[in-house]
Amino acid sequence: MHFSKLPILKIGLALWVLWHLAFGLLSTFSPEFGADLVGWTPAEGWDAELRAMGKQYGMVMLLLAGVYLIMLLDPIRYLNFLWIAVAEQVLGIAYGAYIFTVLGQLTQAQLLLQLAVNVALIVGMLLLWKGLRPAAPAQPA
Repeated sequence: MHFSKLPILKIGLALWVLWHLAFGLLSTFSPEFGADLVGWTPAEGWDAELRAMGKQYGMVMLLLAGVYLIMLLDPIRYLNFLWIAVAEQVLGIAYGAYIFTVLGQLTQAQLLLQLAVNVALIVGMLLLWKGLRPAAPAQPA
């Protein structure tokens, strides 16, 4: 069975926009509720600094939702924006490792689940990028 990569990319981008929009709004306007939805509770509780950081994180998520929406509107033209999503996943892996090793606020199971999701998304994005990027023009001999 053959699947066209462009519709897969469009569906993935639509989901990606919705994910970033939903968690961006939650983190910006209700970080405690958003954290509860994903099962995270800060070890030291919620203080003003952590709420402010959550709101800043939410604003970044909203900006990323906008970037991915632009890409969704013309995915071939903005195909290289996938590298932003790949970088986001790589940073997610690094930050997850930091939260686990330094802050001790993730269990090993949570870290491994996050790692599996991040790696699966990276592989999927790279395969779509590779399959949809324009072929390089032939070089004269």
